[in-house]
Amino acid sequence: MKKNFFLLIGLLMFSCTLASAEGFKIVSADELKKLMDAKKQIVVVDTRTEQEFAQGHLPKAINIPPEKVNAINTLLPKSKNVPLVFYCRGAG
Repeated sequence: MKKNFFLLIGLLMFSCTLASAEGFKIVSADELKKLMDAKKQIVVVDTRTEQEFAQGHLPKAINIPPEKVNAINTLLPKSKNVPLVFYCRGAG
């Protein structure tokens, strides 16, 4: 499990997007790890395909693959106070 976590952190080397009531912010993998280690209330959204998600994902991440993006409103928390972190494998 720990090995998979660090592998996935490697996928996040460039950045993630943190969406909150204040707007959008790009966060590094290190910043995300600190948020997760501090047990901050966040929702981590993996936007890769279901197959990629099944191969490994960040702890407690939810999967909203590209083909299900229209369902995003039903899958995310209603509270605007819960920051959202989106990640994928990157361009290409």
